[in-house]
Amino acid sequence: MDASYYSFKINLSESHKKTDGSFPIMLVVRKDNKRKTINLGISAMMSINKKNEIESQWDEKAQRYETDNRKKNLHPDRKKNNEWLNKLDVRCDDIIKDFEKNKTDWTLNQFEQSLLNKSKKTGIEVYFLQYIEKLDKTGKFGNKRCYVGTLDMIKKFDNKFGSKIFNEIDYKYVKKFDEYLDERGQSGNTKKYYIKTLRAILNKAIKDGEASAITYPFGKDGYSIASLAQETEKRYLSNEYLNRMKEAKLETYPMNWSRNLFLFSYYTQGMSWVDMAGLKSKNIVMFEGGKYIVYRRQKTEGKNAKIIRIKITESIQNLLEWFKQSCKLIDDYLLPIVSMKGYEGQKLYETIRHRYKKYNDYLKKLGTIELKFEGVKLSSYMSRHSYAMRLKNSGISEDVISEALGHKELSTTKVYLDSFQNGEIDKANEIL
Repeated sequence: MDASYYSFKINLSESHKKTDGSFPIMLVVRKDNKRKTINLGISAMMSINKKNEIESQWDEKAQRYETDNRKKNLHPDRKKNNEWLNKLDVRCDDIIKDFEKNKTDWTLNQFEQSLLNKSKKTGIEVYFLQYIEKLDKTGKFGNKRCYVGTLDMIKKFDNKFGSKIFNEIDYKYVKKFDEYLDERGQSGNTKKYYIKTLRAILNKAIKDGEASAITYPFGKDGYSIASLAQETEKRYLSNEYLNRMKEAKLETYPMNWSRNLFLFSYYTQGMSWVDMAGLKSKNIVMFEGGKYIVYRRQKTEGKNAKIIRIKITESIQNLLEWFKQSCKLIDDYLLPIVSMKGYEGQKLYETIRHRYKKYNDYLKKLGTIELKFEGVKLSSYMSRHSYAMRLKNSGISEDVISEALGHKELSTTKVYLDSFQNGEIDKANEIL
């Protein structure tokens, strides 16, 4: 027994006294001036007799049940309990030796988790890979890419990650990962991307019963992911630039293709590229006397994802007609994003990503060379931001804007719109 770290004690507190008058036997673990007690599920009697003498079934010095047959009222299971305590003693020693061998700066929670086997022997990397495989089979290729990238980064940080079990991913581990990302020069938002994914896999493992919440590094008083977020520059196009874009006579197909896809996103409430790519004829439905585009945002896919209905205005209809007449549309798609027939699964996902890069390359050229926008680098996200800001400047309430953008929470919309306020502040400063 390593007495410096743990011992077996009887808890004589009246609040812990059992109904039969016995007191529980506890494992007391100590480290760094802290202690944790673990109830072992066994107990012993201790009382004062008429001669004012202590009669106890527990030998405090030996830290075992009393076995001296000359004494009265010995515990009936003393031999069996002592054998179990001997095995537990060895188990505790082995756990500490393993920690020392692996140079693990272990915590009391980690010790308890290892002792009680609350963490399965399946390593966290194995669980990561199993979940990545599940995402692949269910066609969640964007999420799959996120988890693959995070796993790769963690393995660069920790070359022994393959042998790690869940209870080793504690607060100190996440802090060290954070520091490693700092050393690599990663921005706060990139760090948030990786650590948020790590948190997600831990949450899934706890829900699946693969991991225990004992060493969970996040939550109250844990590692704060929110503190990593950095405000990114969210630009939108002024009405002047939007009108210039709408009215421009463009000579080449790539410029018209990128301009019209941008405007389609703008007119359809800032629809994302991946949602635009998936639109088919079936997404156009008659509703309350009008034609609507109806879809669910892929970003918030699931049972609780909102259905978004967008009335097909004259501007949207004109764009749909242009795509139909000027582009090669395939497989019943409404927009010229997927360009090859029969693409599915990973191949379809990679094609949409490739076209997205092309789209942004064309937009950059459109803004700087064709439309000569000053101080603006035209990119895909500006259609969504421009739509949101146009509504805000028109006096539309944040609740309505939130609904239009497909946000689940109004707080998301508030953060989204707050980032556009500098222009108003600049105007105010001019009158000082």
